[in-house]
Amino acid sequence: MDAVYLTPNSPHQLAMMPDISLEIELEAGVDALYVTRPQKERFAAAEAGKESKKEYPVVDKSLLKGKPFKKSLVMHPLPRVDELAYEVDADPRSMYFKQAARGVPVRMALLALLLGAREVPSIIEESPAGDADYPVYRRKSGIACPNPRCVSTQETETKYLSPEFKIVDREPLTLRCVYCEHGFEPKYVASSDWHEGTTAEKKYHTADSRWAKIIKSENLIVFNSASDAESYGFKPSHYA
Repeated sequence: MDAVYLTPNSPHQLAMMPDISLEIELEAGVDALYVTRPQKERFAAAEAGKESKKEYPVVDKSLLKGKPFKKSLVMHPLPRVDELAYEVDADPRSMYFKQAARGVPVRMALLALLLGAREVPSIIEESPAGDADYPVYRRKSGIACPNPRCVSTQETETKYLSPEFKIVDREPLTLRCVYCEHGFEPKYVASSDWHEGTTAEKKYHTADSRWAKIIKSENLIVFNSASDAESYGFKPSHYA
């Protein structure tokens, strides 16, 4: 399945897909168009009032006349603001009222399944090729998700949640938050195994050094700044 995520540059936070730039070809047409509203309640104080109809994509009959959207199903979680024109409600391609109506029974079915009230036979399939089982990085010290909107960084949640990431790449070292899917590249690495086994060799290195590739996942410690690393007793190596 191919999916394209489209959002204004401002005031929205591209939480799940930072630093993405792409060109797409729509000649084959779009199967489904899933629209969401500007979530003003998530805006920071500095972003309030910056939302604009000119910046936010609007789905209306004019858009749906285009060849790529001739057979597109239009979906929306509701409620809407101004991003979905009311004139689309009567269009046979609109699915959002059915979507809302079916949402309750689907949730009921999922809850019944999870609570054991219903049994559903499962088919165990092998993971498709390339579906990597990424090692998990979870340490209470050293780093937090840099996404300011991540649930794990909210003051009301920090006492319940500990930072947790998946190590999705080593060249360059890249972590992805399990809560918001935000990916980022930490600046420094160290090992809990201390390479030489002595306190004097408790050192940290830049994340683009060879150490980032060879430190075992279970021993890996990452930091976003040198001061963070030094606050935990690590000293800079000549790689730092």
